Amino acid sequence: MDQKRLLLAFVLSAVILFGWSYLFPPPLPADNQQNANASQPALNPSATPAPAPQANQAGAQSSSANPASPDTIPQRILTVSTPLYEVVFDSRGATAKSWIIKQNQEKGREGKPLRSASSTKDNPQPLELVSKEGLSRGLAPLKIVTGRQDLDATIGARNFEFGGLAPEAGNDRLDLKPGEQKSIEFRLSEPGSGVEVLKKLTFDADQYAVKLETRVTQNGQPVPDAKIAIGPNIADQGVLWYSFYSIAPEGIAAVADEVQHLAAASIDQNEKSPHIQRFEAPVRWAGVGDTYFAMTMVLPNPLPGLEFRTEKYEHQADGQKEERFLITGYVPVPADGSPTYIFTGPKDHDQLQETSVFINKNLPGQQVDLGQLIDYGWTARITKPLATPILWSIKWLNGLTGSYGLAIILFTVIIYTLFFPLKWRSSKAMKKAQKLAPRMKELQEKIKGMKQNDPRLKELQMEQLRLMKEGNPLGGCLPLLIQMPFLIALYVAITISIDFRQSSFLWIQDLSAGDPTKLLPILMAGSMLVLQLITPAPSADPLQKKMMAVIMPVMMLYILWTAPAGLLVYWLVGNLVGFGQQLLINRMLKSQDDEQQPPAEKDPAGTRSKKKFNDASPTQA
Repeated sequence: MDQKRLLLAFVLSAVILFGWSYLFPPPLPADNQQNANASQPALNPSATPAPAPQANQAGAQSSSANPASPDTIPQRILTVSTPLYEVVFDSRGATAKSWIIKQNQEKGREGKPLRSASSTKDNPQPLELVSKEGLSRGLAPLKIVTGRQDLDATIGARNFEFGGLAPEAGNDRLDLKPGEQKSIEFRLSEPGSGVEVLKKLTFDADQYAVKLETRVTQNGQPVPDAKIAIGPNIADQGVLWYSFYSIAPEGIAAVADEVQHLAAASIDQNEKSPHIQRFEAPVRWAGVGDTYFAMTMVLPNPLPGLEFRTEKYEHQADGQKEERFLITGYVPVPADGSPTYIFTGPKDHDQLQETSVFINKNLPGQQVDLGQLIDYGWTARITKPLATPILWSIKWLNGLTGSYGLAIILFTVIIYTLFFPLKWRSSKAMKKAQKLAPRMKELQEKIKGMKQNDPRLKELQMEQLRLMKEGNPLGGCLPLLIQMPFLIALYVAITISIDFRQSSFLWIQDLSAGDPTKLLPILMAGSMLVLQLITPAPSADPLQKKMMAVIMPVMMLYILWTAPAGLLVYWLVGNLVGFGQQLLINRMLKSQDDEQQPPAEKDPAGTRSKKKFNDASPTQA
């Protein structure tokens, strides 16, 4: 997921904080993508996606010479149900027409039920991952394509025979209890073209991963360039609108030594190759998913030839229209029929690690990390090592409190307590810079009016540099910058973790979604404004301080207006804790100032006392 927007907010805040004193008296003078393919014709919705650009002419001739025989196998529907998911297969093309995730399996605990984003408290909806729009266009998960129109038409339009069902399973249903493993076979034999296809799927009741063995032959020889469709748009189909915090379905692939997240819009609008992204480098695994869910195919050995294809369509909900894209991955099939694994489920960090161990154990020589399905953003090298322990800590606190909202609050209090020494140091440095600001301004005015050959110029410049060193506002901002990677990591953790999805707290129904009442962002901005007003600033000018105190909360209010409620809970509680800490720091700084004041002395008349003040100096500041 892209965190550029939030990082930009932090950078702008830092720029304001650092640069304010340089734009105003305290510092030294100044001498020190549109849719380019709108005219491109859309892909033919009725056309079968072909992963290879050129058709095999020999295959086309073979098809005309050996016309396909009539399909005598009746169409059937098979339902496979496990405690974790339920899949509905269509014998026509042996594809999945429905894939419902029932729960998020948690190690050592009862799984959390999962529902669609379109659910309400009184009307829960199943979490469907298969796109109805894709099905209406002839696209479906596990569809086989070869790049040859004759073979693709035969394989996609004919009914496969079922095998592996128990004789009493007359209703075409396969149920698995915990601990069970069962297999089902789909077979197609077309004598006219000599095409034979086998799909064997082995289901494990305790795993989201399904073992898939595929063979595609013609006249006894493996068909080259055969691919399996992953997608299109494996995602929570109940999401009405995608936003900055809820990403649209994207392609994800481990190509060579790099994991790539590919937005459907960028593929569709690529000027060099519209609607298609090809990879000649070997791929270890590839899939399609959104923020919280994905379908991924893991190969026994890296193979070249991965493709992602897109189609544009118009989405309409609540009387509004939105341009969307279907994205489908076409993953190469091992020619020797070696088993692959297809993971379809939640992008939960712990679950993905467990699934990776399971797959690596069953694919000798393969070492995959499906945790890379989670997009930690372009700051992943910094945020991922921090986000993982943050999630673990919040999960642990949730186990104690039974509420992710309370877990976030406790976590915030703990973190702000640990960061208190940095806040104290920052405030102390800001206070010193504020005290030295008048003297800095005085020196600045004197230097402006001096000539370069004035003997006093060098002395004044040396004093100015000395004051800048002791009252440098960067000394107050640097401790705050140390916290920035942690704040970004926490933002990432809350926005990507499925644990917060549909977790309620107080009036909030979903901590992973925005607050529909907008009360949280308003409270966050208001508390931030108050906190800014009581926090020492580099400038001694009250007007500048007030302007700065207003700019940052307004900017953050705009950025976080639709942010996940869990993130806003953290930010609001952090401001409240920070407010209490700042009051304590201000009192401590005031006590230090009182101790540094010289003793009062009586005037000659002995009737009044007065305080002796020396000129501001670095040691007194």
